[in-house]
Amino acid sequence: MNLKGFCRLWQKRACKWALTGLFGVLALFVVVSGTERALRGSSEFMGFRRIVQVSIVQNKDQYRDIAHVRAYPPSFPLFWSPFGLFPIGAVPDKDHPLVGTSLAEQVQLGASAALLLVVMVAMTVWAARSVTRACREPDGRRADWCAPALLWVCCGGLMLNAIARAETDMFVVMLVAGAMYLMFARNRPGASGALLGIAAAFKLTPGLFGVYLLCRRKWRAAGAMIAAGLVCTVMLPALVWGVDGAVARHRSWVTRVLIPYGTKGPEAFIGRSYRRINQSPKAALVRYLTHYNAGRQSHPRYVNVADLSMATVSRIATGLKVVILVALLAAWLLPPARPEGDLGPVLFALVPLGMLLLSDVSHGSHLAVLVVPFGALSAFCFRHAGRRIGSSISWGVVGGFVLASLIAVKWLKEMSVGTAGVLLLWGLTLYVACRLHREGRSQAATEAAAPVDNAADAPA
Repeated sequence: MNLKGFCRLWQKRACKWALTGLFGVLALFVVVSGTERALRGSSEFMGFRRIVQVSIVQNKDQYRDIAHVRAYPPSFPLFWSPFGLFPIGAVPDKDHPLVGTSLAEQVQLGASAALLLVVMVAMTVWAARSVTRACREPDGRRADWCAPALLWVCCGGLMLNAIARAETDMFVVMLVAGAMYLMFARNRPGASGALLGIAAAFKLTPGLFGVYLLCRRKWRAAGAMIAAGLVCTVMLPALVWGVDGAVARHRSWVTRVLIPYGTKGPEAFIGRSYRRINQSPKAALVRYLTHYNAGRQSHPRYVNVADLSMATVSRIATGLKVVILVALLAAWLLPPARPEGDLGPVLFALVPLGMLLLSDVSHGSHLAVLVVPFGALSAFCFRHAGRRIGSSISWGVVGGFVLASLIAVKWLKEMSVGTAGVLLLWGLTLYVACRLHREGRSQAATEAAAPVDNAADAPA
């Protein structure tokens, strides 16, 4: 697979203009169709808007006063307020969101939804560009036009899937991609850690970056992440709701979300939590090994091949997560090199994969974060183009891309193709990390031995 030869086509001006035009048409279609879906209540826009109105405008407990409990931290309404605050006071019905609203309120709702979608589409470009620049050539040259465009084409479908449903995942992708860029392209660990802290305050799963930073001994980034997380989760809620209001919301979040999740799993507050939209390893095991949809196994969508108890499947899933976590820790605890070079972005890319594999809830929209490992692996393939290892990893990346994209097919989603794709990318990334670490150690040993050899060859 000659990647460099393939990219020569992308460097032509006509190809650039054609792709730019296609992107503009696709972006316009996504914004228009997404706005229409939001106003019909077919996306998450109205549900998140309800959280903002209930929590900020009405000053009520979102976990107690909204029937559909969300697992987001108490600071979530503050992040979502630019898109859910106006029109103030309009709390649409779940099934009929426009009933009882005036024309002016409907226009404001449409404008807020369109603004959200435009911002999310811009985030896709930002993410592709940031990741490719973070994985730039070792000599410091900026990534050319081909690399971010190719990455966007590969991951655009996964990111647009999150946008069409007005999910929050693109905000996480933007923050993670920006943190990767600041850490490896600009050498600003403090700013990078701050973005990761905001992401962890926005959604819980990016908190895994804290483990990564501690294992890699990036103390400045870890400190900035903790500081930003405290500002977003403690100071901002206290400023908006007062100290008592912030404490009450955190207490309600712990008692109504964290404790039930820890004792009963996601099914404690998510109905049918292991249905096909969930592409986590545990959901795949539940679909294959329990009596999930028993009695309808003849249909290709239903794949259960065993009738184990949920407790047994939970223990199997826990064992699998322990193996994944141990492998991640082993990779992150590899002796750090100075400079990290290609190894740094690859180890960073393991975190989003860990987020997807260690969580019991990984919906299809969550796969948008795969833009990070796709970018790191693609950069490795470009640097080793023409070599056997580069070709092998390239085919593996293509396989992961195909599996992740096939979640658009319902019965393939039931077969957990998204889970298989994430596991494949996780294995490839681990292998690349170990290979780069071994090459770095060999190069360091060679450089350390060179002065000794020169001294031995010098005349007496």
